[in-house]
Amino acid sequence: MEITNSDVMQLTFQAFLILVLGMVLWRFMVSFSKKSSKPKGSNYFDTKYKDKWNR
Repeated sequence: MEITNSDVMQLTFQAFLILVLGMVLWRFMVSFSKKSSKPKGSNYFDTKYKDKWNR
């Protein structure tokens, strides 16, 4: 069994295609997760003492 030049080119093309599609999918997921994630905020430090101090 001999590996021809066309087999190598086809394998290289498939590897490149998988790499590009993976990067596109990764960027899409990053942009989607940034849109959906918002800071929840916390009321842990909201105390009566803080309210009086700000006045």
